[in-house]
Amino acid sequence: MRMKTTRLIAFLLILAALCCSVIGCADAQNEKVIGTCGEYEILYEELRFVTMTYKAELDAQYGDGNDKNGTIWDDPATAEKYREKLEEYVWRTVKENYSVLQACAQMNIKKNVYDGDLVQKNVDEMIEALIADYETKGDYYASLEESFMTEHLFRFYFAVDEMKYYLYTALKQKDAFITDEEEFSEWLVDGNCAYVQHFLRYNEEGADKEINRQLLEEARQNLISGEWSLRECINSLINQDMTNVTPYFLVRHVHDDALVDAAVALQYVDDVSEIVETEDAMYVLVLMEEEETEGEDGSLETPLSLQLTNLLSNYQWAIVGEYVEAAKENVVIELNDFGKSIDLLEIK
Repeated sequence: MRMKTTRLIAFLLILAALCCSVIGCADAQNEKVIGTCGEYEILYEELRFVTMTYKAELDAQYGDGNDKNGTIWDDPATAEKYREKLEEYVWRTVKENYSVLQACAQMNIKKNVYDGDLVQKNVDEMIEALIADYETKGDYYASLEESFMTEHLFRFYFAVDEMKYYLYTALKQKDAFITDEEEFSEWLVDGNCAYVQHFLRYNEEGADKEINRQLLEEARQNLISGEWSLRECINSLINQDMTNVTPYFLVRHVHDDALVDAAVALQYVDDVSEIVETEDAMYVLVLMEEEETEGEDGSLETPLSLQLTNLLSNYQWAIVGEYVEAAKENVVIELNDFGKSIDLLEIK
Protein backbone atom coordinates (compact mmCIF):
# COMPACT_ATOMS: atom_id res chain seq x y z
CA MET A 1 0.00 0.00 0.00
CA ARG A 2 1.45 3.34 -1.00
CA MET A 3 0.82 6.09 1.49
CA LYS A 4 -0.17 9.53 0.30
CA THR A 5 3.05 11.52 0.90
CA THR A 6 4.79 14.64 -0.30
CA ARG A 7 7.40 12.40 -1.79
CA LEU A 8 10.48 14.04 -0.44
CA ILE A 9 12.47 12.13 -2.97
CA ALA A 10 15.78 13.68 -2.02
CA PHE A 11 15.66 12.23 1.46
CA LEU A 12 14.56 8.85 0.09
CA LEU A 13 17.55 9.00 -2.22
CA ILE A 14 19.82 9.54 0.72
CA LEU A 15 18.34 6.58 2.55
CA ALA A 16 18.80 4.49 -0.57
CA ALA A 17 22.39 5.64 -0.75
CA LEU A 18 22.92 4.62 2.86
CA CYS A 19 21.62 1.16 2.10
CA CYS A 20 23.79 0.80 -0.98
CA SER A 21 27.04 2.05 0.38
CA VAL A 22 27.11 5.81 0.98
CA ILE A 23 28.73 8.49 -1.13
CA GLY A 24 30.85 11.70 -2.36
CA CYS A 25 33.22 13.68 -4.52
CA ALA A 26 36.18 15.89 -3.65
CA ASP A 27 36.01 17.94 -6.85
CA ALA A 28 36.24 21.62 -5.98
CA GLN A 29 33.43 22.32 -8.46
CA ASN A 30 31.06 20.72 -5.98
CA GLU A 31 31.35 23.79 -3.76
CA LYS A 32 30.29 26.18 -6.50
CA VAL A 33 26.96 27.93 -6.02
CA ILE A 34 24.53 27.34 -8.88
CA GLY A 35 21.71 29.45 -7.49
CA THR A 36 19.59 30.30 -4.49
CA CYS A 37 16.23 29.41 -2.98
CA GLY A 38 15.16 32.00 -0.47
CA GLU A 39 17.87 32.29 2.17
CA TYR A 40 19.66 29.16 1.02
CA GLU A 41 22.43 28.68 -1.52
CA ILE A 42 22.22 25.69 -3.84
CA LEU A 43 25.56 24.06 -4.57
CA TYR A 44 26.66 22.09 -7.59
CA GLU A 45 27.24 19.05 -5.38
CA GLU A 46 23.51 18.66 -4.82
CA LEU A 47 22.70 18.89 -8.52
CA ARG A 48 25.46 16.39 -9.33
CA PHE A 49 24.36 13.83 -6.76
CA VAL A 50 20.71 13.94 -7.79
CA THR A 51 21.58 13.89 -11.49
CA MET A 52 23.95 10.93 -11.21
CA THR A 53 21.44 9.05 -9.04
CA TYR A 54 18.69 9.49 -11.61
CA LYS A 55 21.00 8.73 -14.50
CA ALA A 56 21.70 5.36 -12.90
CA GLU A 57 18.00 4.79 -12.16
CA LEU A 58 16.87 5.64 -15.68
CA ASP A 59 19.61 3.51 -17.22
CA ALA A 60 18.49 0.58 -15.06
CA GLN A 61 14.93 1.14 -16.27
CA TYR A 62 15.55 1.78 -19.97
CA GLY A 63 19.01 0.35 -20.69
CA ASP A 64 19.71 -3.15 -21.96
CA GLY A 65 21.47 -4.20 -18.75
CA ASN A 66 24.68 -5.07 -20.60
CA ASP A 67 27.59 -3.10 -19.13
CA LYS A 68 29.67 -3.80 -22.23
CA ASN A 69 27.24 -1.75 -24.31
CA GLY A 70 27.51 1.25 -22.00
CA THR A 71 24.60 3.24 -20.65
CA ILE A 72 21.77 5.14 -22.29
CA TRP A 73 23.80 8.30 -21.62
CA ASP A 74 26.82 7.23 -23.66
CA ASP A 75 25.05 7.55 -27.01
CA PRO A 76 24.17 11.24 -27.65
CA ALA A 77 21.00 10.28 -29.54
CA THR A 78 19.75 8.01 -26.77
CA ALA A 79 20.75 10.52 -24.09
CA GLU A 80 18.76 13.21 -25.86
CA LYS A 81 15.75 10.90 -25.89
CA TYR A 82 15.73 10.76 -22.09
CA ARG A 83 16.82 14.36 -21.45
CA GLU A 84 13.35 15.66 -20.66
CA LYS A 85 12.64 12.86 -18.20
CA LEU A 86 16.00 13.36 -16.48
CA GLU A 87 15.52 17.11 -16.17
CA GLU A 88 11.99 16.65 -14.81
CA TYR A 89 13.12 14.21 -12.13
CA VAL A 90 16.22 16.15 -11.13
CA TRP A 91 14.66 19.59 -10.74
CA ARG A 92 11.56 18.17 -9.06
CA THR A 93 13.82 16.47 -6.53
CA VAL A 94 15.94 19.55 -5.90
CA LYS A 95 12.74 21.53 -5.39
CA GLU A 96 11.48 18.95 -2.89
CA ASN A 97 14.45 19.67 -0.63
CA TYR A 98 13.61 23.34 -0.41
CA SER A 99 9.88 22.76 0.02
CA VAL A 100 10.61 21.73 3.61
CA LEU A 101 12.67 24.86 4.18
CA GLN A 102 9.99 27.01 2.52
CA ALA A 103 7.31 25.51 4.79
CA CYS A 104 9.54 26.29 7.77
CA ALA A 105 10.04 29.87 6.60
CA GLN A 106 6.28 30.31 6.31
CA MET A 107 6.03 29.27 9.96
CA ASN A 108 8.78 31.81 10.83
CA ILE A 109 11.41 29.10 11.26
CA LYS A 110 14.30 30.82 9.49
CA LYS A 111 17.83 29.94 8.44
CA ASN A 112 19.22 30.97 11.83
CA VAL A 113 17.52 27.84 13.20
CA TYR A 114 19.04 25.72 10.43
CA ASP A 115 22.48 27.18 11.23
CA GLY A 116 21.89 27.03 14.99
CA ASP A 117 23.76 24.92 17.50
CA LEU A 118 20.91 22.46 18.15
CA VAL A 119 20.40 21.47 14.53
CA GLN A 120 24.09 21.34 13.74
CA LYS A 121 24.86 19.35 16.91
CA ASN A 122 22.33 16.72 15.88
CA VAL A 123 23.80 16.67 12.38
CA ASP A 124 27.28 16.18 13.88
CA GLU A 125 26.01 13.17 15.81
CA MET A 126 24.41 11.65 12.71
CA ILE A 127 27.62 12.09 10.71
CA GLU A 128 29.65 10.53 13.54
CA ALA A 129 27.26 7.56 13.66
CA LEU A 130 27.60 7.20 9.91
CA ILE A 131 31.41 7.21 10.02
CA ALA A 132 31.33 4.65 12.85
CA ASP A 133 29.92 2.08 10.41
CA TYR A 134 33.24 2.11 8.54
CA GLU A 135 36.57 0.64 9.59
CA THR A 136 38.42 3.84 8.75
CA LYS A 137 37.55 7.38 7.72
CA GLY A 138 39.32 6.62 4.46
CA ASP A 139 36.77 3.91 3.73
CA TYR A 140 34.01 6.35 4.52
CA TYR A 141 35.31 9.04 2.16
CA ALA A 142 36.01 6.48 -0.57
CA SER A 143 32.43 5.31 -0.30
CA LEU A 144 31.20 8.88 -0.54
CA GLU A 145 33.17 9.54 -3.67
CA GLU A 146 32.03 6.30 -5.28
CA SER A 147 28.41 7.36 -4.97
CA PHE A 148 28.77 11.02 -6.00
CA MET A 149 28.01 12.36 -2.52
CA THR A 150 29.89 14.75 -0.27
CA GLU A 151 29.87 15.01 3.49
CA HIS A 152 28.73 18.61 3.13
CA LEU A 153 25.68 17.45 1.17
CA PHE A 154 25.01 14.75 3.72
CA ARG A 155 24.95 17.47 6.34
CA PHE A 156 22.46 19.44 4.27
CA TYR A 157 20.06 16.51 3.96
CA PHE A 158 20.33 15.68 7.64
CA ALA A 159 19.76 19.33 8.58
CA VAL A 160 16.66 19.53 6.36
CA ASP A 161 15.32 16.46 8.12
CA GLU A 162 15.97 18.11 11.48
CA MET A 163 14.04 21.17 10.32
CA LYS A 164 10.99 18.94 9.81
CA TYR A 165 10.85 18.46 13.58
CA TYR A 166 10.77 22.22 14.12
CA LEU A 167 7.97 22.42 11.56
CA TYR A 168 6.14 19.62 13.36
CA THR A 169 6.42 21.48 16.67
CA ALA A 170 5.22 24.75 15.15
CA LEU A 171 2.20 23.05 13.59
CA LYS A 172 1.44 21.27 16.86
CA GLN A 173 1.43 24.62 18.69
CA LYS A 174 -0.88 25.94 15.99
CA ASP A 175 -3.31 23.02 16.60
CA ALA A 176 -2.92 21.93 12.99
CA PHE A 177 -3.50 18.31 13.92
CA ILE A 178 -5.00 16.16 16.68
CA THR A 179 -2.64 15.28 19.53
CA ASP A 180 -4.88 13.47 22.02
CA GLU A 181 -5.25 9.72 21.39
CA GLU A 182 -8.83 9.55 22.64
CA GLU A 183 -9.87 12.44 20.41
CA PHE A 184 -7.97 10.86 17.51
CA SER A 185 -9.73 7.53 18.05
CA GLU A 186 -13.10 9.26 17.87
CA TRP A 187 -12.06 11.09 14.71
CA LEU A 188 -10.95 7.84 13.08
CA VAL A 189 -14.29 6.09 13.53
CA ASP A 190 -16.15 9.17 12.31
CA GLY A 191 -15.66 8.33 8.63
CA ASN A 192 -11.89 8.79 8.53
CA CYS A 193 -10.58 5.24 8.78
CA ALA A 194 -11.33 1.66 7.73
CA TYR A 195 -9.69 -1.70 8.38
CA VAL A 196 -9.08 -3.32 5.00
CA GLN A 197 -7.03 -5.42 2.67
CA HIS A 198 -6.69 -4.85 -1.04
CA PHE A 199 -5.58 -6.26 -4.33
CA LEU A 200 -4.31 -4.00 -7.07
CA ARG A 201 -2.57 -3.40 -10.37
CA TYR A 202 -0.02 -0.62 -10.56
CA ASN A 203 -0.37 1.82 -13.45
CA GLU A 204 3.19 1.33 -14.58
CA GLU A 205 4.58 3.38 -17.44
CA GLY A 206 3.44 1.94 -20.75
CA ALA A 207 0.92 -0.41 -19.14
CA ASP A 208 -2.54 -0.77 -20.66
CA LYS A 209 -4.91 0.53 -17.99
CA GLU A 210 -7.89 -1.23 -19.56
CA ILE A 211 -6.17 -4.58 -19.25
CA ASN A 212 -5.42 -3.81 -15.60
CA ARG A 213 -9.05 -2.86 -15.09
CA GLN A 214 -10.30 -6.08 -16.72
CA LEU A 215 -7.99 -8.22 -14.59
CA LEU A 216 -9.14 -6.48 -11.43
CA GLU A 217 -12.81 -6.73 -12.31
CA GLU A 218 -12.48 -10.44 -13.07
CA ALA A 219 -10.81 -11.04 -9.71
CA ARG A 220 -13.37 -8.83 -7.98
CA GLN A 221 -16.30 -10.80 -9.42
CA ASN A 222 -14.64 -14.10 -8.51
CA LEU A 223 -14.23 -12.87 -4.94
CA ILE A 224 -17.86 -11.71 -4.69
CA SER A 225 -19.14 -15.01 -6.07
CA GLY A 226 -16.97 -17.00 -3.67
CA GLU A 227 -15.06 -18.70 -6.49
CA TRP A 228 -11.79 -17.12 -5.31
CA SER A 229 -10.54 -16.24 -1.84
CA LEU A 230 -8.99 -12.87 -1.11
CA ARG A 231 -5.56 -14.51 -1.05
CA GLU A 232 -6.19 -16.01 -4.49
CA CYS A 233 -7.14 -12.57 -5.80
CA ILE A 234 -3.96 -11.08 -4.40
CA ASN A 235 -1.78 -13.89 -5.76
CA SER A 236 -3.38 -13.78 -9.20
CA LEU A 237 -2.65 -10.08 -9.60
CA ILE A 238 0.96 -9.92 -8.38
CA ASN A 239 2.25 -6.57 -9.59
CA GLN A 240 5.20 -5.77 -7.32
CA ASP A 241 2.81 -5.25 -4.40
CA MET A 242 4.92 -6.38 -1.46
CA THR A 243 2.95 -4.72 1.36
CA ASN A 244 -0.42 -6.44 1.24
CA VAL A 245 0.35 -9.13 3.80
CA THR A 246 -2.12 -8.42 6.59
CA PRO A 247 -5.13 -6.13 7.13
CA TYR A 248 -4.26 -2.49 7.77
CA PHE A 249 -5.93 0.82 8.54
CA LEU A 250 -6.63 3.24 5.73
CA VAL A 251 -6.49 6.68 7.37
CA ARG A 252 -7.49 10.02 5.92
CA HIS A 253 -4.52 12.33 5.22
CA VAL A 254 -2.15 9.37 5.43
CA HIS A 255 -3.68 7.65 2.40
CA ASP A 256 -5.34 8.82 -0.78
CA ASP A 257 -8.78 10.35 -0.18
CA ALA A 258 -10.35 8.22 -2.93
CA LEU A 259 -9.25 5.05 -1.17
CA VAL A 260 -10.41 6.23 2.24
CA ASP A 261 -13.78 7.35 0.86
CA ALA A 262 -14.31 4.00 -0.85
CA ALA A 263 -13.28 2.06 2.25
CA VAL A 264 -15.45 3.90 4.77
CA ALA A 265 -18.43 3.43 2.43
CA LEU A 266 -18.18 -0.35 2.98
CA GLN A 267 -20.67 -1.37 5.68
CA TYR A 268 -20.08 -5.02 6.53
CA VAL A 269 -17.08 -7.31 6.96
CA ASP A 270 -16.09 -8.88 3.61
CA ASP A 271 -17.83 -6.13 1.60
CA VAL A 272 -15.93 -5.50 -1.64
CA SER A 273 -15.45 -2.07 -3.18
CA GLU A 274 -15.66 -1.05 -6.81
CA ILE A 275 -12.34 -0.45 -8.55
CA VAL A 276 -10.71 2.70 -7.17
CA GLU A 277 -8.11 4.43 -9.35
CA THR A 278 -5.36 6.60 -7.88
CA GLU A 279 -2.36 8.22 -9.53
CA ASP A 280 -0.27 5.09 -9.04
CA ALA A 281 -2.65 2.15 -9.24
CA MET A 282 -6.11 0.63 -9.38
CA TYR A 283 -7.36 -0.95 -6.15
CA VAL A 284 -10.14 -3.20 -4.95
CA LEU A 285 -10.69 -2.92 -1.19
CA VAL A 286 -12.18 -5.51 1.15
CA LEU A 287 -13.46 -4.59 4.62
CA MET A 288 -11.86 -6.82 7.26
CA GLU A 289 -12.93 -7.87 10.74
CA GLU A 290 -11.10 -6.29 13.68
CA GLU A 291 -10.55 -9.43 15.71
CA GLU A 292 -10.01 -8.94 19.45
CA THR A 293 -7.06 -10.48 21.26
CA GLU A 294 -6.41 -10.91 24.96
CA GLY A 295 -3.75 -8.64 26.42
CA GLU A 296 -1.26 -9.52 29.14
CA ASP A 297 -3.59 -8.10 31.79
CA GLY A 298 -6.51 -10.14 30.50
CA SER A 299 -8.24 -7.22 28.82
CA LEU A 300 -9.45 -7.43 25.24
CA GLU A 301 -7.45 -5.48 22.69
CA THR A 302 -8.40 -4.55 19.14
CA PRO A 303 -6.10 -3.85 16.19
CA LEU A 304 -7.05 -0.18 16.54
CA SER A 305 -6.15 0.03 20.22
CA LEU A 306 -2.84 -1.74 19.57
CA GLN A 307 -1.90 0.49 16.66
CA LEU A 308 -3.41 3.78 17.81
CA THR A 309 -0.14 5.46 18.84
CA ASN A 310 1.55 4.67 15.52
CA LEU A 311 -1.53 5.66 13.55
CA LEU A 312 -1.62 9.00 15.36
CA SER A 313 2.04 9.63 14.57
CA ASN A 314 1.57 8.73 10.90
CA TYR A 315 -1.44 11.03 10.68
CA GLN A 316 0.42 13.93 12.28
CA TRP A 317 3.41 13.58 9.97
CA ALA A 318 1.04 13.33 7.00
CA ILE A 319 -0.35 16.73 7.97
CA VAL A 320 3.21 18.06 8.13
CA GLY A 321 3.72 16.60 4.65
CA GLU A 322 0.65 18.42 3.36
CA TYR A 323 2.06 21.73 4.61
CA VAL A 324 5.33 20.96 2.83
CA GLU A 325 3.47 20.06 -0.36
CA ALA A 326 1.50 23.30 -0.22
CA ALA A 327 4.70 25.27 0.38
CA LYS A 328 6.15 23.84 -2.83
CA GLU A 329 4.00 26.29 -4.82
CA ASN A 330 6.03 29.15 -3.34
CA VAL A 331 9.45 27.59 -3.91
CA VAL A 332 11.45 29.64 -6.40
CA ILE A 333 14.88 28.49 -7.50
CA GLU A 334 16.91 31.31 -9.01
CA LEU A 335 19.87 30.01 -10.98
CA ASN A 336 22.94 32.18 -11.46
CA ASP A 337 24.85 32.29 -14.76
CA PHE A 338 26.83 29.19 -13.81
CA GLY A 339 23.67 27.28 -12.92
CA LYS A 340 21.99 28.28 -16.17
CA SER A 341 24.98 27.06 -18.15
CA ILE A 342 24.88 23.51 -16.77
CA ASP A 343 23.75 20.71 -19.09
CA LEU A 344 22.60 17.75 -17.00
CA LEU A 345 23.67 15.35 -19.76
CA GLU A 346 27.25 16.57 -19.36
CA ILE A 347 27.39 15.97 -15.60
CA LYS A 348 29.65 13.02 -14.77
